[in-house]
Amino acid sequence: MEKLQYLAQAYFHQDYDLEAEEPIQVLAEFRDCEPSEVVEEARGTMERVVTSGMREEELAALWLDRAGACYDPRQDGIEMSVWFRQMVDALL
Repeated sequence: MEKLQYLAQAYFHQDYDLEAEEPIQVLAEFRDCEPSEVVEEARGTMERVVTSGMREEELAALWLDRAGACYDPRQDGIEMSVWFRQMVDALL
């Protein structure tokens, strides 16, 4: 959870949209700039979240409240479960 929180707060801060045209590009920056073990740990956490069976509201609370991300994918019409799968894929 620690690396997910780091990703959310360090990369999806209030001005994340000034650093990339699309939110998914922020993940590419994280993948390319951070040590591989940090990226792998974050991806592993996200994979566990994807397979956990959490409901959409729980995923939203995890990403926005617990991790502290300022990006809410639902504002772009993306379900939280889809967003978590996209994040996993982007970090491969």
